[in-house]
Amino acid sequence: MNQHKSWLPYLLLATLAIIWGSSFMLMKEGLKVLTSIQMAAFRISVCGFVFFPFVFKHFKKIEVKDRKYVLLAGLMGSAIPAFLFATAQQHINSSLAGILNAMTPIFTVLIAVIFTKLALSKNKYIGVFIGFIGAIAIIVGKMFQTGDGSVSFGSTQIQYVLMVVLATVLYGANINLIKNKLAKYNAFVIATTPLFMISIVAMIIMGFTDWSNIAVYPTQQIYKSFSAVTALAIFGTSLSLIMFNRLVQTSGPVFASSTTYFIPFVAVFLGLLDGEQVVWIQWVGMLLILAGVYLINKRVNLPANA
Repeated sequence: MNQHKSWLPYLLLATLAIIWGSSFMLMKEGLKVLTSIQMAAFRISVCGFVFFPFVFKHFKKIEVKDRKYVLLAGLMGSAIPAFLFATAQQHINSSLAGILNAMTPIFTVLIAVIFTKLALSKNKYIGVFIGFIGAIAIIVGKMFQTGDGSVSFGSTQIQYVLMVVLATVLYGANINLIKNKLAKYNAFVIATTPLFMISIVAMIIMGFTDWSNIAVYPTQQIYKSFSAVTALAIFGTSLSLIMFNRLVQTSGPVFASSTTYFIPFVAVFLGLLDGEQVVWIQWVGMLLILAGVYLINKRVNLPANA
């Protein structure tokens, strides 16, 4: 039994890093057929379907006064970021999206400092500063990246990079919301109920979306795209939440938060295999972000959902 417990956390950690690191490539595959709105709405709808058997039992446990926070958690933690990532990845590669996603812990702590007066040491403020320098380096690298992977003066649609950054801000805000308003509820309740609530909205969006554009694509590609988004919803969102909560229970939030360090490398590795290019300044930016996250996470009791 002790031997089983010793390797289980590492297995969960590796599995989560692979699943979440692969999410950006799955989105890329989905966007080959689906529009950003179609992909995000379908992804969230599938999540709602997965959690449907559990939601009514758990929804009754949530006090009426807290249900607005549950809905807000669904919007900030899943719905809006899903649409932001889907829109952004029509214009930036999956590697870059995976790297920028590592900003989430930085914004989690920064929002806590601003709104809950969380006290940080000097080293942790340095961590925030280093993380932002890394993000700026990545954005500069995108601005000056040419088609052949070199760096030279040019122009790009930076708003799509900023969409990913905004998604990480929302992730950070959601983590603080859960910690301050919903911490009294079971982690599984907070994982299932918000997703189901927003899936109703997603299904309505799907109903008002024109799907006729899909007919122009080969059947095999349609199957691959829908399979990718389905896998993203089931594994990258639904089951991964359960695994992450299990990891927190067995090893604590500090060990669980170390997934942050591995996700960008998985995303970049898969992106490179798919022919994407990452310029040197973006590598530097990624390492700076991860260094900032390391300084921030040291002895900081981040919420379990971080």
